[in-house]
Amino acid sequence: MKAAELRQSILQAAMRGKLILQNPQDEPASELLKRIQKEKARLIRAGKLKKEASLPPITEDEIPFDLPDGWVWCRLGNLGDVQSSKRVFVSEFVDDGIPFYRGTEVGALSTGKKIVPKYHITDEHYYDLINHTGKPIVGDLLMPSICPDGRIWLVDTDEPFYFKDGRVLWIHLVENHLNNRYIQQALKARLISDYKNIASGTTFAELKIFLLKEVAIPLPPLHEQNRIISKLDELLALCDELEIEEKKLDALEAHFTEYLPKAILQAAVQGKLVPQNSHDEPASELLKRIQQEKAQLAKEGKIKKEKPLPPISEDEIPYDLPEGWKWCRLGELSNYGTAQNIQPDEILADDWVLELEDVEKDTGKLLCKKSKSQRNPVSTKHCFRPNDILYSKLRPYLNKVLIAEDYGYCTSEILPLSFYGELNVRYALIFLRSPLFIDYANRCSYGVKMPRLGTNDGKAALVPLPPLEEQQRIVVKLDELMALCDELSSIYIAPIELDQAVVKIIPFPTAKKEEETLLAARGDVGQLSNEAMRAIDDLFSEDEE
Repeated sequence: MKAAELRQSILQAAMRGKLILQNPQDEPASELLKRIQKEKARLIRAGKLKKEASLPPITEDEIPFDLPDGWVWCRLGNLGDVQSSKRVFVSEFVDDGIPFYRGTEVGALSTGKKIVPKYHITDEHYYDLINHTGKPIVGDLLMPSICPDGRIWLVDTDEPFYFKDGRVLWIHLVENHLNNRYIQQALKARLISDYKNIASGTTFAELKIFLLKEVAIPLPPLHEQNRIISKLDELLALCDELEIEEKKLDALEAHFTEYLPKAILQAAVQGKLVPQNSHDEPASELLKRIQQEKAQLAKEGKIKKEKPLPPISEDEIPYDLPEGWKWCRLGELSNYGTAQNIQPDEILADDWVLELEDVEKDTGKLLCKKSKSQRNPVSTKHCFRPNDILYSKLRPYLNKVLIAEDYGYCTSEILPLSFYGELNVRYALIFLRSPLFIDYANRCSYGVKMPRLGTNDGKAALVPLPPLEEQQRIVVKLDELMALCDELSSIYIAPIELDQAVVKIIPFPTAKKEEETLLAARGDVGQLSNEAMRAIDDLFSEDEE
């Protein structure tokens, strides 16, 4: 059941006397109604209320449900005064002054929204109007005349305002005899459940003063009114919390095919995509060989000797790694920040020239491949080779990363990265596309309109390094799952009942261990192949064991 439906169910139960237990010691509502009638008669004699025609008795046909002992049905007009305001013409509005509310503003106020009044009247005009009609006070009820969803404002301010005649209805209840919030909720429940029979109009159903006076209200003893409101406050607050979570889930559900690949990439760099093998050579040994290779290349003058990167502190580590893995920095594994430049006149006509717009965001797919003759470049380019990872440092959140399939030249906003030793370049690509690295790059980027990841920050990025054998297993598994994601994206994802849903939560760490984003996915998988279903089961089986 959705939060809105639950909220209505709770409200209807309250108005039927089913939300709390009755107390036989409470004074019956019939006695309360007698005192209200006496008070109304006194106010009429004092000239504070107008004498009105008697309201018709409530017939059996009008009663929608039976009430508990001690409750009575009564008409809203029996409990107070129902009226509107004196007309204010458009020509009488001013730029500033006393706020003037239409049904739109009253409806917004009923939901707790802050509003900026669109219309105003002068102070002099306001005081002239209230001398004739009076003014709403704290505790009075105001509502739009078109009100099928029960948007009733319990006035909560002493600040002066006026309102539109006919389009806003004003209910002043007999003071000190009723819980005004109970009457607000009871009227709301009646309007929601039976608006078509209460309102009138051929073009649209609208409430009139005489119709509102005759609305039948279930009236409990005064003490029970107070208890009902106390319980309603408690339960409706829980409904509000549920609605917030519902909206989060709906947002995730709407972007299911966007979030699932990200969750898979994150699982890959956490060591949760494939099982570990204790016989794999630890990543620390692979890192040693990479360091030895870099030292030898520097000795031979093939690369520049670089300053040592800072050691990794405990505060930097976002999560614990599986046995055999090793945290290291991106600058230890690659040539990040170094690139060979070439001028446009040195590029041949048929040479491949890559620009940022050629790469699809998030997927890293190559959208087009153009030569120099098709591009006519004018700025300095970076050279790249086959199997280089081409990483866009501009707007890292766009996640434009791919592996070069050929020799070519790219914009200086793209960094060609080559990795040392035996490191699996496909695993390196997975890392650069993972939420772990993207989150880091976004936090470290400089520039507002054109954010970029700086060289020093790029080198310092933490890389979760698996054993070489596990890197290969991760790559194979990820290819399989990404193919399934493509299959899923072509299928309409429809909401299903909760008890039929398969809900999976995948840890999605950011910079700190204790911070997680939970991915919740629901969808109709009836169109998937058996192979696809088995592969998805394999993905999640590790956490369930």
